[in-house]
Amino acid sequence: MNHWMWLVSLVGILSTAVVFGTDMFFLTIGCPALRLASPSAGTEIMGLFHMFSDARMPIWGVLAILSNVLLAVLSKSGRRWFYFASLFMLILFVIIYARLSKPMNRLQTEAAKAGKSLDNGRELQASWDRVLLIRVPLLVVSLLAQCLVLLVASA
Repeated sequence: MNHWMWLVSLVGILSTAVVFGTDMFFLTIGCPALRLASPSAGTEIMGLFHMFSDARMPIWGVLAILSNVLLAVLSKSGRRWFYFASLFMLILFVIIYARLSKPMNRLQTEAAKAGKSLDNGRELQASWDRVLLIRVPLLVVSLLAQCLVLLVASA
């Protein structure tokens, strides 16, 4: 593996790790803490989080996907299937995010901006929390694939 591939691999790993770390934080810390907050406070907090994260997190996802596409296409070794596996997990992640998480994010953001509480705020948050149980494993597999290809390449 040449130097540019190492660099692109590191960009992919670090970008995926940012997304993974954010989801893991909410799975292990944010969600349990929000369950203790009042419904109106939970809606406001998550709405404000989503307002910023939906604007800023896509860059990390795009970098992760582009890195894996580049490596999968340009890799000439048998290890390229690691990149394809990682890419597949990232694409599934984006699909699940767009179909399940993003609509909930939008509702919470609109409510927070308007200073309103959602009647179904707790149920909406519980649904969002459950989606993390799908998203986090996809990111774990993507990260493992990206790390394993570097491990195999250096062996």
